[in-house]
Amino acid sequence: MNRKDVFILILVYLFGIVWIILNEYFNLSITFCPTKVLWGIPCPGCGMTRAVKLCFEGELWAAVRMNPNIILVWIILPIAPFILITQLATRKDYIAKINTYLNKKVYLVIILIAEGTVWIYNIVRHI
Repeated sequence: MNRKDVFILILVYLFGIVWIILNEYFNLSITFCPTKVLWGIPCPGCGMTRAVKLCFEGELWAAVRMNPNIILVWIILPIAPFILITQLATRKDYIAKINTYLNKKVYLVIILIAEGTVWIYNIVRHI
């Protein structure tokens, strides 16, 4: 991954943080999900903003019920900036190393099953 890609990921990360803060402060309820807008069904990520808001309110179990993917956010959100900044500083491609592990079929199958389950969960709950 080149430096430009890392800067883009940092901008996306910062945009996400700003979106969460603005959503919390102004209590926005704008739907960005193309799946929900185009076909009327939620995607596996639907409900994530509400789940993050629930985390800020201390309702961790409610956040997991809103969207179980929030567990991944708890893991990735604090780690991502360190990985990206370290990659810029050392010029080593840590993201490629992570992708090498995630590209293995066993992990891909686990991720697909997990996300498929979350998707069905969101559809059944009409998130």
